Amino acid sequence: MSSTAITGAPGKKSPRIYSREAVLFGCIVLLVLFVLTTAAISRMYHKKIHVLADNWFAEGETSFQAGDVQSALIDYRNALVYSPGNAKFQFHLAQALAAVGRGDEGRSYLLNLLSESPGSGEVNLALARIAAHKGVTSEAIRYYHAAIYGEWENGPIAMRWQVRRELSEYLLDRGEARQAVPEIIALADNTPADDPERRKIVGNLLLRAKLWPRALDGFRSLISANNQDPDALLGAAISAFELGQYDLALDYFDRLPQQEREAPDIVEMYRTARQVNAVNPFVAGLSREDKARKAADALSLAGKRLQDCAGQEGQSLSVTPPQTPLQKVFADSKELEARGSLQYIEKHPETIEDVMAHVFEMENAAADACGEPQDADRALWLFGRSRGVPAQ
Repeated sequence: MSSTAITGAPGKKSPRIYSREAVLFGCIVLLVLFVLTTAAISRMYHKKIHVLADNWFAEGETSFQAGDVQSALIDYRNALVYSPGNAKFQFHLAQALAAVGRGDEGRSYLLNLLSESPGSGEVNLALARIAAHKGVTSEAIRYYHAAIYGEWENGPIAMRWQVRRELSEYLLDRGEARQAVPEIIALADNTPADDPERRKIVGNLLLRAKLWPRALDGFRSLISANNQDPDALLGAAISAFELGQYDLALDYFDRLPQQEREAPDIVEMYRTARQVNAVNPFVAGLSREDKARKAADALSLAGKRLQDCAGQEGQSLSVTPPQTPLQKVFADSKELEARGSLQYIEKHPETIEDVMAHVFEMENAAADACGEPQDADRALWLFGRSRGVPAQ
C-alpha cells in the first residue's frame, strides 16, 4: 500500500478552495455595486420628487397669473410638500396668501425668509405691501426702505426706482404728502435724463405733492426735447397755473389738443387762465391804448365790486373819516379817480402800475369782507395774487 494520501475518488474533480483575499474582494465588489445601485435609485427618487415639486409650482404660477389664487395656494402647498425647504416656493405661497387677504399667514413665511436673507429686496417689498395694505404706515415705510437699499438679482437699479415710486404713491394716497416729498425728490434725482416716460411719472408725482416749481422745471425740460408732447404740455400748464403764471399756463394750454383742454378737471383752469389774461394789462405785445383800456376797465370793475360788497355788508362808503377796510380803500379810490380815467392813463402809461395796485387792494378788501369773487372779479383777484399782492 502506497504511503501517498488519496485526496479524492477516482474520476472526480477536487472542490475549488478560495483564498480569504478573494472572498474579501468579492464582498467589496458586491458592496460597491449595492451602494451604486442604491445611489442611482436615490437619485431617481429625488429627481422624481423635484420634478413633482417643480410641476406643482408651475401649476401654481399658471393659476396665479390667471387670477385663480385659491388654486394657486393649493398648488404652492403641494410643491412645498415635496420640497419643504424651498425658499422660492415659500415666497410665492406668501404672496398668494397676501393676495387673498391672509396677509398675517403670508407675513410669517416672509419673516422666516427674511431671517435667512435680511437684505433681500424682494422679501422686504412683499412685507412692505402687506403692511401698506393693513395701513401700518411706519412699518410699511421701514420695509420699503429696506427693499430700496436691499439686494436684487435682476435689474437692481430699475427695481429700486420702482419701489421708491410705489412708496411715494402709497404715501400720497394716504394723505402723507409731507413724508412723500423727500421720497419724490429722491426719485426725481435718480431718474435718467434720457427716460422721458419715467420723467413724466415723476412730474405727475411732483404735481400731486404740490411741488409746483420742480414740476414746472421737469415738464419744461421735456417740452424742450419734444414740444408736441401732450403729457408734458399739460403738466407744464398745470404747474404754471398753480404758480400763478397764468400767461405761461395759457400758452401751454393753447398748445394742447382741444380734447385735452376740455377734460373735466382741466377746462376750469383753462377758462380761468383765459380770464386772467383778458384783464392783464401787462401782457407782452399790447399797444399803449390796449394797456390803458384794460387798466381803466379793471379799475371800474373793482370799484363796482367794492360798492356791491359794501351794500351787502350794510356799510356806507361815504363815512368820514373812513373806519372799515372797505371805507378806507374807497376813500383811496376817490383820490385816484382823476388819474384813473382812460384818457389820463393813455397819456401817462407809467400810472398803470399804481392803478392796478389799487385795483388789487379793492378786490382783496372785498374778498376779505364778502368772500372770494367770481368771474372777471375773480380773475382780477387771482391776477393780483400772482403779482405778489397778498390777500388781506
